[in-house]
Amino acid sequence: MSVLTQVFMQGAVNGQGLRDIKPPLEVPESLLLYMLGAVVILGLIAASVGFYLRKRHQTIAVSEDEGVNLPLPHEVAYQRLKAIEASDLLARGDMETYHTQVAHTLREYISARYRIPALELTTTALRQAMSRAEIGAEYIDRIQQVLANCDMVKFATYQPQVSEASARIVAARWIVDATKASVS
Repeated sequence: MSVLTQVFMQGAVNGQGLRDIKPPLEVPESLLLYMLGAVVILGLIAASVGFYLRKRHQTIAVSEDEGVNLPLPHEVAYQRLKAIEASDLLARGDMETYHTQVAHTLREYISARYRIPALELTTTALRQAMSRAEIGAEYIDRIQQVLANCDMVKFATYQPQVSEASARIVAARWIVDATKASVS
């Protein structure tokens, strides 16, 4: 204890006296300027967010006078399936690319036809989404079967026969045929 007392009693280092503590910062009495600045900054942030959200959800309006006829989802699916058949993917034995394109075409059709984000969902999640969309059980089963078979080729390195691979596109075409009737 005596050593501690001696250290405190010696005083300041290098012969300097003790200094007083710094006084507190002075804050202007009127915070109005700061409050106005905060309101302006928050207003700019809110306006920027509102502008972004409005632009993000804005659709391009096409007048009927322009004569733009967008193809129906089943027409697009038929064109893509025909292009896949015309390609030489089966002849080259490129089963993975062939099945990837068939599955992608079918998922795009489901997305456009039923407004389900089929390209972003797993096959299992897609089945659940189609059930919620009240699609017929027969169609859900066929779609599930085609997509599961395509997944086996894409992810499990299953190599089907050419006739089995050709059946995938026939099944995809059947799905499009069966579900196109109620397209508005």
